[in-house]
Amino acid sequence: MIITLKKSHAIDAIRDARSESIGSIGSTITVDADAPFKADAMATTFECHSNDERAARRYNDDDAIRQSLQSIVVLNSPSNNNNPQVQSLLNKYNGHLMTIGEHLLQSLHAVAPTQLAARVGDYNENLFYEMQDHKKDVRSIILDNLQVTTAAAAPNDSTNTGSSTPSLSQDLKTDIQNFETSLRDVLKHNRLTYRGSFMRTERTMFQPAHVDYDYPVLNEYSRKLYIAFFPLTKEGTFLQLWKDDHSSVGYDDEDCNNYDIATTVEGTVVYIPYGNMLIVPADTIHGGGFKRGEYGNLRFHLYIELLEQDENETPIKNETTAMKNYDLLIHPMNKYTEEYDRRRELCERFVDANGLDRLIGVFFDD
Repeated sequence: MIITLKKSHAIDAIRDARSESIGSIGSTITVDADAPFKADAMATTFECHSNDERAARRYNDDDAIRQSLQSIVVLNSPSNNNNPQVQSLLNKYNGHLMTIGEHLLQSLHAVAPTQLAARVGDYNENLFYEMQDHKKDVRSIILDNLQVTTAAAAPNDSTNTGSSTPSLSQDLKTDIQNFETSLRDVLKHNRLTYRGSFMRTERTMFQPAHVDYDYPVLNEYSRKLYIAFFPLTKEGTFLQLWKDDHSSVGYDDEDCNNYDIATTVEGTVVYIPYGNMLIVPADTIHGGGFKRGEYGNLRFHLYIELLEQDENETPIKNETTAMKNYDLLIHPMNKYTEEYDRRRELCERFVDANGLDRLIGVFFDD
């Protein structure tokens, strides 16, 4: 896969840190199946004297941008995954990669709403989403949206009752079956359910570090919950991940509020190519907000719940009747604050990857 980066303009003054860029740059960044982003073809020309301070700053920006791009981890297909960097990241976050079939991707893209229903409620307000019914699998999402589309296309057609079920191609049926089977194989759990949501980024503004459920839910059910992401266009999708290691930030078992807020954790940016899905535990601290391309990196976000095993299998945990009846997929809720101190934002400790701001307007769309 080749991602081309082109930007050509002069820098006459230092701009806001979120939009600094380099001068007169043209380059091709190659992303191959077994390597992170590379900028080997980076070529920059300067028409200025050696003592020009702006030239020095441009050169430094060029080098910083190259380093930032090289730090992005490309989560290539698990079938040919020989990249130790990818394996190390998956091990660190207890993550999994899964392949998604082309026909399933095309069908979800085709039924994605043109205008998503809501904005994610953080201060950036640059992410749109539309949550799907928690009882619908991907097959139902596709079929139901196809019915709506068909009915809307011919509202005055007396022969169109809107109740007939559209037919699915055999290729699509195969992709759906492979998706359902692979999801269970990857998570090593036969009984599960999930809820999907379409997402799109309006402009690049990095989402603050957060988790997707409130802490009481995560503390009670973390072994049952996963989240997943996969792109619906060839643009792919980007995500930032943070690892919360209580032992490294000063948590005290006797006093949960006694942690060092000055100890920061830098994020790791990953790129999920078209045709791949990343799955991580639901307590993974993460953030989106990346835009690169005209479609806003349209993607599908899954909330996955592992259900209690069959009678002959070992249950996940000893649950009360009340716990079993609690429908977790109805209750995803982004939490941006610390678990033990709601006065503090997670982003105070979990900060953006080094140099990420420099990529806005150069690599990511501003």
